[in-house]
Amino acid sequence: MSFLSRLLCSLVVAATIAAAHAAQPDADVRAEAERILKQSKDSPAKALDQLEALRQRLGPGGSYEEQQKLLRTEVSLKEDLGRLEDAYALERTSLQLALAHGDAAGAALARLGAVRELLDAHRLEEAQALLDKTVAQAPANVTVLFRVSVERVHGDILNLRARFDEALAAYLRGLRLLQGLPGEGGRRAALYGRIAQVYINTDNPAQALDSADQGLAEKNMPLWPLASLQFTRGRALIKLARDAECLDAYEKALATAMRAGLLQMEASIRGNIADYYLMRHDYVRAEAASRLALVVSEKVNEPNVVMMARANLGFALMGQGKIAEGSPYVDGVIAHMRKGKLMADLEALLDEKGRMLEQAGQYQRALETVREQQSLQQQSARKARDRAIAALQEEFDAKRRSQQIVLLERENKLKDAELSNRRTVQLATTFAAMLTVLAGAVVYVMYRRAARSNAQLTELNVQLEFRSTHDALTGLHNRRSLTSRMTGRAADGKTDRRSHAEGIDCFVLLDIDHFKSINDRWGHGAGDAVLVEVAGRLAAAVRESDMVVRWGGEEFMIHAPGMDPDCVAGMAGRILETVGAQPVDVGGCAIPVTLSAGIVALPPAADAAFDWQCAVRLADWALYQGKTQGRNQARIVTHLHAPAASVMAALESDAARAQALLALDCVHGPRQDQERPAPAAPRDAGGAAGALPALAPT
Repeated sequence: MSFLSRLLCSLVVAATIAAAHAAQPDADVRAEAERILKQSKDSPAKALDQLEALRQRLGPGGSYEEQQKLLRTEVSLKEDLGRLEDAYALERTSLQLALAHGDAAGAALARLGAVRELLDAHRLEEAQALLDKTVAQAPANVTVLFRVSVERVHGDILNLRARFDEALAAYLRGLRLLQGLPGEGGRRAALYGRIAQVYINTDNPAQALDSADQGLAEKNMPLWPLASLQFTRGRALIKLARDAECLDAYEKALATAMRAGLLQMEASIRGNIADYYLMRHDYVRAEAASRLALVVSEKVNEPNVVMMARANLGFALMGQGKIAEGSPYVDGVIAHMRKGKLMADLEALLDEKGRMLEQAGQYQRALETVREQQSLQQQSARKARDRAIAALQEEFDAKRRSQQIVLLERENKLKDAELSNRRTVQLATTFAAMLTVLAGAVVYVMYRRAARSNAQLTELNVQLEFRSTHDALTGLHNRRSLTSRMTGRAADGKTDRRSHAEGIDCFVLLDIDHFKSINDRWGHGAGDAVLVEVAGRLAAAVRESDMVVRWGGEEFMIHAPGMDPDCVAGMAGRILETVGAQPVDVGGCAIPVTLSAGIVALPPAADAAFDWQCAVRLADWALYQGKTQGRNQARIVTHLHAPAASVMAALESDAARAQALLALDCVHGPRQDQERPAPAAPRDAGGAAGALPALAPT
């Protein structure tokens, strides 16, 4: 063999050996990735560390498929562990890699990470727009997992928009796509968890519990969906008042989260455990659970979870009488919510703080807190009303624009017909006459339709006027109605004096006792049902000439013009008896309901120093007296021992002095005895249990 031949053989052998060594790491990488994936189901944190080390060891020299597989696995693990920022950064890396290799399907899957990032920032409109664009640009050969991810993200957006029926449909479509696929128990379990969340949001805990149990029945699921399902199951159980099972579910979820290293979920679970003990007034255990939740939440550095832990710790301390120690925690969370304009959560927090201060005997601070909460409730009611009016206006404008477009189209067609008619006239008079008749018929039809449109517009205006003066939930008058009536009363004072020469104007401010406890125990759906039933009972207990107003939240106002002074106490007793004699039946649950009331009388032609607004302010003060003296009673202001201006000034500056300037009567409501039949409610004309003259200084 020549020297040249021996040299060529040596080169071939060397190249073969080098190729074998180059192929070996790829095979090792695939085997190592499969091993890490199996380990992640039981120890995601440890698996993530090993996966990051493997991806660094592989570097840019690995194949595209291997790099994408490692990236997708790492994204999933980091999302499970709550490291969302890192996960979104890896999604961007995956997108760049897919675009560089011309992988349209891989790019579409990576773009869903950007959608989830917008969703977590609560930028819902942008998230929906990007999702629609991603789906439109996705190729036809996308995987089933991409389609499942699209349905899941779409359901998340709809859930945050409170479009729960559509969110449920999206999750169910994703679940159907996964049915029968081996090794996808974890994804199916995660979708069952989202479905259970939708049922909790719609106040259907029984269905939520059933969905959570279906998810827990899946085999070989990772720890993250397992902990989430156990936690959701506990939330459903607490709404069903199955306390022992609820706490057991929370403890199981906590153990799973700690085992997996899911710190964010651990903090949320501990916060809910603390809230569980707070609801049952076990403040010592609530304090212990809150302190543990605070330690974990500060490690995660998630502001919402930290605020929840601080609020629970503050209320647990205040519940033990440690007001000075607990108040800074609660006040700090309140300041955070004010800054973030989280009004719904702020109202609930102020309500709880006021209750704690009242329980501790700090009535002045409790009153200030309740006033702030009432102010927020009024603002929320105004904003809700404005949103409703804006929605109605937008709907009306949209219909009007649609009608204008239709009319323009018809006008264009009419013009075309006229042009055609002119050409036809040149050909034959007979055809022209026929076209004229046809045009007349079209005009007649347009006239009839325009008349119908005007009638519909009139009906919409009537509905809009009604909704602007009535409460949407109870159908009662709202504050605007009362303000309008009082404006008319001031303008026509002389007429009122002639019409009600022997009567007085009576203002009754009522508040449902322990309404927050009704919401907490039976749910907000039951609370709404109680509001509707109480509204009906109040309307039945007064005269047709009286105005019953939903004042805000669980407060109602009754304006009774031309009242006989001798019938005021009787009216108060009748109202308390009508509402409190029988419990409210909500879905088979008998909910006891009582009222506290403050009552003030105003002469038909009151002077400027004591107008109807002063009367309402005084009634609010009397209501608070009833609240602090045991509830289920009406406090009636019978006399002023000083001029009206002095009394009102004292109410704003010195409550104790104000009480000395007023004379009060008290009418108690019925005892809460479920077996006692409700007595018939007497009418005003039939006599009264006590008398109340119109307010005048004595």
